[in-house]
Amino acid sequence: MRKTFFITMLLWASLSFAQDTKKYDAISDYSEGLAGVKLNDKWGFIDKTGNEITPLKYDDVYVFNEGLATVKLNGKYGFIDQTGKEVIPLKYDKVWRFSEGRVYVQLNGREFYIDRNGNEIK
Repeated sequence: MRKTFFITMLLWASLSFAQDTKKYDAISDYSEGLAGVKLNDKWGFIDKTGNEITPLKYDDVYVFNEGLATVKLNGKYGFIDQTGKEVIPLKYDKVWRFSEGRVYVQLNGREFYIDRNGNEIK
């Protein structure tokens, strides 16, 4: 009886999550527990239970890496954390992925590294 109840609850939870995700036009793969979702040409992130972590306002989003994800808005890139907080301003012309706590960025023709707080690394 207990096993049947558990299986029923698990099936119910997975079906309700599947129904919630149908409202999106696209869903990316999960990385670090979050997935990018697209609706009406705007992107945001959801967690594994289907809760929206960020508003769907970005032009593009990329996978989480070292706890941060690249987001794009109005042609500029920045980074958000797993709570959806913009931790590095959306001001960069190009960005790469974080590795060992730093990322290579391009701003106004200059290329350099910044740390997880957005500080330039000399």
